[in-house]
Amino acid sequence: MTISSAVPDVDAVARELLGSTPRSVRPVGAGRNSRVFKVDLGGRTVVVKFYRRDAGDTRDRLATEFRALRFLWDNGVRVVPRAIADDRSHYCAIYEFIEGQPPKDVEATDVDALVDFLASLQPLRAKAEGAAIGVASEASFSLGAVVDHVNARADRLRNAGGDELVQWFGEFDRLFAQIESWCRSTAGRLGQAFDADIDATRRALSPSDFGFHNAIRRPDGSLAFVDFEYFGWDDPAKTTVDFLLHPGMSLPDALKQRFAERFVQGHAFVEGLRNRARIVYPLYGLKWCLILLNDFLPDRATTATADVRAQQLQKASELIDRLRREYRENPFV
Repeated sequence: MTISSAVPDVDAVARELLGSTPRSVRPVGAGRNSRVFKVDLGGRTVVVKFYRRDAGDTRDRLATEFRALRFLWDNGVRVVPRAIADDRSHYCAIYEFIEGQPPKDVEATDVDALVDFLASLQPLRAKAEGAAIGVASEASFSLGAVVDHVNARADRLRNAGGDELVQWFGEFDRLFAQIESWCRSTAGRLGQAFDADIDATRRALSPSDFGFHNAIRRPDGSLAFVDFEYFGWDDPAKTTVDFLLHPGMSLPDALKQRFAERFVQGHAFVEGLRNRARIVYPLYGLKWCLILLNDFLPDRATTATADVRAQQLQKASELIDRLRREYRENPFV
């Protein structure tokens, strides 16, 4: 990970890009993928975001997010920050500051706001084709590709070694084999191709990593949405089940069911979406098990304590137990 522990020169960035000297600079959040600062310019407040860069990771987080937010803003979407300026030399960007706090007490109307936002992106699909909008991060357009991604993540963890994971992988591998077999047979029964990509008419624009963990409740009670580093074309079935499975959110089942039902209705142009979401649900569940164990990878070794790794291993084990109970019958779609 190449986010420096040194404090970036936010003053210099503000002067170079905006011609203003900050009155105050305050860190915001504690994300692993970026360093974010709230900057008071005197009568105007902005966010300066410095992006993470990893050796071997070809994703351009800065370009993806800046292009996505500018594209959305130019097309009338006002529940996201406005992109103001970017700086490749410092690998950072400046955005409008949105006043508010992460939502705490989530209600049905908030779930509806999330779904309405995702649905509002789809009329822009034709425009996105000409706006250099690329594929969302780790998008998989075939069921077989999801299996390949799970295998690749599992191999990375296995190669990292560690006695702590040996027993865990015994449970994981047995469940993976059962789920893959079930997914293949169920896809055949429901008329879903397993190894062929879905065509463009069944793809959707998506922030990819989306949920209340990337939302802000503004003073008037409405929601705004941030963090578009992974934005692009995606399989809407992935968007559906990632929301249901995301470990960064704890929601009652009733709200998860509401999201899934309204999301499927709002993406009626996607043929077979409900069936496809049922099939990919356990595959993405397995992927989330592995994401939870990222702290076992070598590039996290210097920052993740033994206690943190133990906690993440417990979470991954609990998710395996949940998938074992649920994979034949998705409880939400």
